[in-house]
Amino acid sequence: MGRMIAIALAAVLLTSCEQRTVHKTTEKLRTFDVAEPPSAPAAPGATTGPQIAYSYTVSYAFDRPTVAQVQGDQLALCRRMGSRHCLVVRSTLHTPGPNEHVAADEAMLLVDARIVAGLNQRLDALAIAGGARLSERQLTAEDVTRATIDADAKVRAKQALAERLLAIIRSGKGNVGELVQAERAYATTQEELDATRQEQAGLAQRVAMSSVTINYLYDATPGARSAVWNSVRSAGDTLAISLAALVSAVVAGLPWLIVGGGVVLLLRRMARNRGWRRPWGRSPPPSPSPSGDQVRDDAML
Repeated sequence: MGRMIAIALAAVLLTSCEQRTVHKTTEKLRTFDVAEPPSAPAAPGATTGPQIAYSYTVSYAFDRPTVAQVQGDQLALCRRMGSRHCLVVRSTLHTPGPNEHVAADEAMLLVDARIVAGLNQRLDALAIAGGARLSERQLTAEDVTRATIDADAKVRAKQALAERLLAIIRSGKGNVGELVQAERAYATTQEELDATRQEQAGLAQRVAMSSVTINYLYDATPGARSAVWNSVRSAGDTLAISLAALVSAVVAGLPWLIVGGGVVLLLRRMARNRGWRRPWGRSPPPSPSPSGDQVRDDAML
C-alpha cells in the first residue's frame, strides 16, 4: 500500500514538472516568435507622415527670338499629359520688336509630384533643342504637416458638432426658440465646415501637385560684339541724337520764323507806301549832260 502511494506521488510530481516545462516553452514562444499585432487603422482623413509641398523654378536664357517656339512645345507637352498629371495655370508671351533687345516671359504649371522630376528633364530637352540654355534652377520645400493636422482636426470637430446639432433638430425636443437657435447654429457650423474642408483640400493639392514656374529670358544686346562694331553703333547713335535735336529745334522755332517773316514783309510794304527808302538803297542823282557849246570848245582845244 505504501509502495502504491509512493508511485502515485511520483507520477503527480512528474506531471507537474511537465506542465511547468510546457508553460515556460509557451511563454518563450509568445515572447520571441509571435509577430506584433497590427496597429489600429488611422481615422479617415487623418494625416499620416510628413506633408511636404515642393515648388520648382527654372530659368532659360535665349539669345535669339525662339521663346514662342520653346514655350509652345513645353505647354503642348503638359496638355498632352492631361489635367490630372499636368495643368497650365498661366503663361505670358511677349514678341520683341525690331528695336527691343530684352524680353521676359513666364509660364506656371501644376505637375503631379510623383512625375515632376521626369517632366523637368523633358522640359530641359525641349528648351535646349530650341536654342536655349539653362540659366537657373531652384527647389523649395515647405513642410505643411502641422497645417494639415490642424485642418483635419478642425474638420472632425466641426463635423461632430454639426451631427449633434442635427440630432437635436431632428428630435424636436425643446421649444420653438431653442429649435430655431439650433438650426442657426447648424447652418453656421456647416459654413465653417465647408471652409475648413476647402482649406484641407488646398493643402492636399499643394502636396500632391508641385508648382513649376518657368522663366524665359531673351537678351540680344550686342554687348559681346567687336570694338569696331560698338564704335560704329555708338557713332550712329550720336548722329541720330543730333539729328533728333536739330529736328526738335526746327519744329520749335518754325512758328517764330513764320511770325517774324510776316512782320518784316508788313513793315516793308508800309515803308513803300509812305515812300520811305533805306539810305543805302537810294540811287545817285543823274549827272547833267554837256551842252553843245561846251562840246565845240572842247573840240577846238
